[in-house]
Amino acid sequence: MSNDRRLLITGGSGFIGSELARLAGEAGFEIVNLDIKPPVEAAQKPMWRQLDVRDADAVRRAVLEAQPSHIAHLASDIDVNIKHLHEFKTTIDGTRNVLAAAEALPGLKRFLHTSTQYVVRPGVVPKSETDYVPYTVYGEAKTETERLVRASKVGDWIIARPTVIWGPGHPSFAQQIWRRMAEGRYRHPATAKPLMRGYGYVTNTAWQMLKLLEAPRPSLSHTVYYLGDGMIEYGAWADAFCVPLTGRPAKRLRTEGLWALGAIGSAMRAAGLPAPYDMGRYFRMTTPGPTDFGPINGVANPLQVSFDEGVARTLVWLRQVDPVLFAGDKAARQAA
Repeated sequence: MSNDRRLLITGGSGFIGSELARLAGEAGFEIVNLDIKPPVEAAQKPMWRQLDVRDADAVRRAVLEAQPSHIAHLASDIDVNIKHLHEFKTTIDGTRNVLAAAEALPGLKRFLHTSTQYVVRPGVVPKSETDYVPYTVYGEAKTETERLVRASKVGDWIIARPTVIWGPGHPSFAQQIWRRMAEGRYRHPATAKPLMRGYGYVTNTAWQMLKLLEAPRPSLSHTVYYLGDGMIEYGAWADAFCVPLTGRPAKRLRTEGLWALGAIGSAMRAAGLPAPYDMGRYFRMTTPGPTDFGPINGVANPLQVSFDEGVARTLVWLRQVDPVLFAGDKAARQAA
């Protein structure tokens, strides 16, 4: 039986998906989460159905059984070591399978597809929503998914392009950038001009997705929205974590020094050795990312969580998952 408030989320056990499931549930949606992995929160396990979106038949059966009124498609490959486009099976084939199943739903009100800001290279201002200049093979894969959405027979779709999304539960920041900060190994670019980039706290991003799903049709249909809290100076974001983690702002390094670290790191990675920096990281750290948040601000405003509150919540979570990250735990860090 169909339901006007039944939301099917693919990848609903993930970083953003689990937060969307929580907010949508509180907003009165019945949630069905299709994910290969179980949710972290025990309260979300009853809504979970284990499924691999690469399995077209399984996807079709699950979608037709659920009869959702709304679909939020977030399932995607997250392995940063994928090097070739054809290896993005979950991202590309999964999107194709979910779209095919959605086309068979006459009562579907909205299909929200999650892409990425990296369908456009940092520093580039696209001339249109389909002016693709993908950055990395991941950006190429997401570009393919956007083309699949546009070519589909789904009547009411929206494409969301998240920017740099952060917050509790982030799949890599705790063991990467925040750990480097806490251990004093993080170096921030010292630039003459502020480096402005788009950032989004995870709860705000999930809330923006919810507002896009709920917005009246067809006012937003067939449109791209960048998701995030807004533009922020990169150094301000870094200092917001470095100060509580180390007791001081992030150490600055001239861009020439960062370039040298990136070159050394790229050579190490080419030799099969781990390295925290490479030329890709150097590029991302030193290139501004102009982003138009005007469209999403017109749909979802004001934000639910302030920047300072988001930092505070994230630090509480970090203390829970890894207490040695904090400056007051030096003895524990040394013993670890």
